[in-house]
Amino acid sequence: MDISIDIGDNLFNFRVGAVIKNQNKILVHHDKNKEHITLIGGRIKSGEDSITALKREIKEEIGADTEYVKPVAYVENFFEVKGKKYHEILIVHELELLDKSLYKKEKIDAIEERKKDKLEFFWIDVNNIKRYTFLPKKLLNHLQVNMDTFEYILNDELVQK
Repeated sequence: MDISIDIGDNLFNFRVGAVIKNQNKILVHHDKNKEHITLIGGRIKSGEDSITALKREIKEEIGADTEYVKPVAYVENFFEVKGKKYHEILIVHELELLDKSLYKKEKIDAIEERKKDKLEFFWIDVNNIKRYTFLPKKLLNHLQVNMDTFEYILNDELVQK
């Protein structure tokens, strides 16, 4: 069971995301019904470690096997969607695709039956993101500036400015 807990007007998610590099680009996940993009990944299941969860999510979503490289970031993410406040822990790891032919594809097809027409996966230059909004916002800054170091990131979009 996914670790996603509804607590009144708040939802807690425990998620993982993958940085998969392709020269100056990374693989991103886009729900065609939304304007933002995110790292490929998903929710961690109860009793599952973050690396196993991430490898499982990538296998489920694009059918690819991966190899672990290193940790990238630990993100505490607070945001609101449609009146629901989210508290999310996002653990980001760098992985490599074992099938090297996937690095040559502009887009990688979703294989999950219920998501085939909804999701798309493609490579994007992190320093040239203009068409989409990358979420969480503060993670993008880390990926642009210093992706090779591990970083704790607090992305709090609920704080009053």
